[in-house]
Amino acid sequence: MKFDIILGLIILTFVVFIIRHFHYTLKLRSFGKANGCKPVIRWPLKDPLLGLDYWWALNQAAKRRRLLDWIRHQYDKYGTTYYTRLHITNVISTCDPENIKAMHTTRFEDFALDNRRELAFLPLLGRHSVLLANGHEWEQKRAMLRPSFSKEQYTNTLLYERHVSRLIGNVKSAPECKIDLAHQFLCLTVDITSEVMFDKSIELLKDDKYDLLDNMTNSAEGGHAAWLLVWLTKFVRQPVYHNSVKHVRKFMQLYVVDDAIAYSNKVAMGGHTDFKVNKSLPRQENSRLPRPIYLEAVAKATDDPTVMLDELTTILFAGRDTTAALMTNLFFLISRHPHVWTRIRADVGFLEGSKPTHEQLKGMDYLQACLKETLRLLPVIPLNTRMAIRDTVLPRGGGPDGQSPIVVPAGTHIAFHVTALHRRPELWGDDAEEYKPERWESMKANWVCNVLALLKSIPPPFTDTFTLADLTSHISPLLMYSLGVSTDHRESNLQKHQPFGMGPRNCPGQHLSLAEAAYTTCRLAQEFKEVKPLEYGPWEELISLTCTSASGAQVQMVPA
Repeated sequence: MKFDIILGLIILTFVVFIIRHFHYTLKLRSFGKANGCKPVIRWPLKDPLLGLDYWWALNQAAKRRRLLDWIRHQYDKYGTTYYTRLHITNVISTCDPENIKAMHTTRFEDFALDNRRELAFLPLLGRHSVLLANGHEWEQKRAMLRPSFSKEQYTNTLLYERHVSRLIGNVKSAPECKIDLAHQFLCLTVDITSEVMFDKSIELLKDDKYDLLDNMTNSAEGGHAAWLLVWLTKFVRQPVYHNSVKHVRKFMQLYVVDDAIAYSNKVAMGGHTDFKVNKSLPRQENSRLPRPIYLEAVAKATDDPTVMLDELTTILFAGRDTTAALMTNLFFLISRHPHVWTRIRADVGFLEGSKPTHEQLKGMDYLQACLKETLRLLPVIPLNTRMAIRDTVLPRGGGPDGQSPIVVPAGTHIAFHVTALHRRPELWGDDAEEYKPERWESMKANWVCNVLALLKSIPPPFTDTFTLADLTSHISPLLMYSLGVSTDHRESNLQKHQPFGMGPRNCPGQHLSLAEAAYTTCRLAQEFKEVKPLEYGPWEELISLTCTSASGAQVQMVPA
């Protein structure tokens, strides 16, 4: 009798599931038809239930440090958008700029960060991290973070100089100036980020007495390894990852969070909040004009030490990895393209040895082109994911030609790949695989020609005394865009060049990262006349929170 009841319940549950699934399928079909959707191309899975063959191929490519090339090869075979499956998750993989734009802007509300990322990086960043947050919680954290990336922060070249001069000293003190710049850049970005965000530099360029750098690197790489495991990360032990996470978070607790707690207590007691945590700097260096300090913002927002730890650990990793990866990739490429270094030195020559201001750095067109081209060829965030939180649509990927919209059911993960986008020949030309900073100069020249053509089309007397500067400052950006001319030459390339993302969830620290990289490169160009490679192997990926050269940037710097 009891067995019959249990069997009946099982059968009833199965029948209800089938009916609901059938009803949902009809609903999706009707939804797709109303939006003009067509079927998406499917990756030829041998295991359509768990997608183990796709997962295995992906992981084998990652072990060979060829994951990015493997992903691009899939797009060459199956088109720029295709469906696959990873364990129990439906996945749509895309490098189509229209789809990426839709997720980031026009259909932003339909997508959120996926739980796969949270599962992988939760031990390191914590559940209160802005990088793992969604919805209203993310909006609050983003708003709290925004002032710390204000213009007064990223234009603070005096702060950069304190640390870059130390890096230059380290290079000059190395035997024959032979050095792996990747290590130095990681130390530099930790030092700058910690001073900008905590008002207290960790000073790894002086001495990594805490073994912090290796533990941060092992933690970031371990998080990526967990991400590749997908749901198996719950069952696979990663002792190096978890041990390194333990050391990093312990350091952050003692070195930074305790200061945040002290500041929070002062605020709670109504005490004076002009609180200087950086006791190690000389008085003249420690004194500063008022500027936003992220540690203080966090301490005002919460008195929970765990929340403080998660927030402050996240920002240190974000500030370290992005800029260090950019500069490592840049100098890896420069060492193999000596003419690029010659032109950079010519670009900074007008300074005659004086330290550059932020405005002067912005005016160094070739240096800026080198940064853009490095981020195009070797983006520091080469792949990313989102999850549909409701039934929605992406504009491309359907039909035999892949140009029709596709239905994206709720719960589907979208994997999008910036490296593949940045190397599409139809977007960048037949030389898309080459490192050519000059392409950005030609893009800017084309923009100027377009504006001049528009200027000539305006009849007198409006153009009698109008200059190009007048045009770009008086005509609204919306009108310029509608006429096919952007007020910024980068606008026309925004969809195909996305090193920092776009829309509400773009990287808030992109201006700080680019300013650090530009300042450091400029100062190194002033001090060293050549950058010679110490190894000649091809670039290989090292993916963690970001992507950089697996061999670092092993170079010999020749003093000027």
